[in-house]
Amino acid sequence: MLMSDCPVVSVRIPPILRPLAKGRGEIMASGETVGEVLEALGHEYPALGESLLCADGSLANGLAVYLGGAMLHGRESLEMPVDQEEVLSIVAVANPSCPTGMVHTSAARRPATGEEDEAVISVGN
Repeated sequence: MLMSDCPVVSVRIPPILRPLAKGRGEIMASGETVGEVLEALGHEYPALGESLLCADGSLANGLAVYLGGAMLHGRESLEMPVDQEEVLSIVAVANPSCPTGMVHTSAARRPATGEEDEAVISVGN
């Protein structure tokens, strides 16, 4: 299947990860599954891709993904098919077990700016 035949979805990026996506809060990406969409983001924004997925292909600690109003759980969630024009939301969550501390530490230290609501405007947040 050509990538142009894959569904195009809107991916919402939380404020804490936007510097890795050239400041963008929303990115359109293609893929048949949640994992393929996240991989597509990683091809376009390598630093973001390194923060989203681990070397084994699992979602990085400290992040959650919502699709169609539901939080996706487990490695199988990356195999969840996506439909055309769906909204996929990446959310930074407080996770004390995050090995790098990047999401947990930075989110805890970032002053309130009003941007926090941006990460929760989309469906599923």
